[in-house]
Amino acid sequence: MFLFSKVYEKWTWERISRHVLYWCGWWGFYALVNTNSYSDGSYADWLLVELFVLPVKLTITYFVIYYLLPRFSAKRRYFSLLFLTLTLCFLGAMILRTMEICSLHSWLLLSGELCCAWGKAPFFVYKMVYKALDLLFVVSLVAIIKFIQQQIAYERKTKNLLTQKLETELQFLKHQLQPHFLFNTLNNLYGLILTKNQKAGDMVVKLSEIMSYMLYESNETLVPIEDELANLKNYIALEKIRYGDELQVDYRVTGETKDKKIPPLVLISFVENAFKHGPSSNLETSWIRISTEITEKRFLFIVENSLSLPNQGGEGNRSQVNSGIGLNNVRKRLDLIYGSDYGLQISQGETYLIELSINYT
Repeated sequence: MFLFSKVYEKWTWERISRHVLYWCGWWGFYALVNTNSYSDGSYADWLLVELFVLPVKLTITYFVIYYLLPRFSAKRRYFSLLFLTLTLCFLGAMILRTMEICSLHSWLLLSGELCCAWGKAPFFVYKMVYKALDLLFVVSLVAIIKFIQQQIAYERKTKNLLTQKLETELQFLKHQLQPHFLFNTLNNLYGLILTKNQKAGDMVVKLSEIMSYMLYESNETLVPIEDELANLKNYIALEKIRYGDELQVDYRVTGETKDKKIPPLVLISFVENAFKHGPSSNLETSWIRISTEITEKRFLFIVENSLSLPNQGGEGNRSQVNSGIGLNNVRKRLDLIYGSDYGLQISQGETYLIELSINYT
């Protein structure tokens, strides 16, 4: 299939056939124009004339598009490219004029009257300008096509590089998050084991489910929301094993999750931050509220937690809450994936509030 945007790396038969058909079209077109413009010579005669003229057009055209264009367009030296192209077209016009005088009138099957007119006319006639402009038209059309193809190829290459960069950064940030989460969880598990708490076994089960999700189910840029929420539910259950029933945790999900997707391991970072900085030494006064609202056009995720007071062993300031790499990584990932199609609001007053909204386009 002859696609205009298709760019070839090698001279395949398909590429050669495209060029042959293109120039055959020009050959027949100019022969037809000359047949209608001059009373001398038949269509077959002018096909023969244009066959002698065609190598000049081919030479100039291919020299411009395969030698001059790549070198000058890459450096954005368009004026120099235009000047050299005009010079080549003028030289080509001189060659064509020489062929008219020295060759065409004696070799080709045109009438003597037209050949005599070609031979007796001065070398530099007004038709020289016409011939130069005609060559410029043929060359420019091919050069424009080639330039557009180069731009398409450049845009494809740029897009591929950006995609690769995005995937690399996402994988780096995701794998950076995993050891951060594991470090905190294993510390908690170690404490339960030391105290011979029977909940350690349940924690291991929940941790294995979370690890299975991290290793095998979160390798895509976007995953189904129901999978991410299931993983989040396991994490909340794991933390509730650690803190027990004294810590108030309210977790709600509303809306339909079908056919909706989200970057993996995003939500867990917000909840992890709440569990890390929310519970104080007095668990009865500590609380965490987590809500998920899913509509047709928006995903809304809110995490709010109480703050530790200074006299309860916490610093109670923003720098403490924002410590670690988790939230910074999440913001970077969301920027890379959604650009301006999401909102992330983090505020701290008497409570600490994170609100994430993602617009579905």
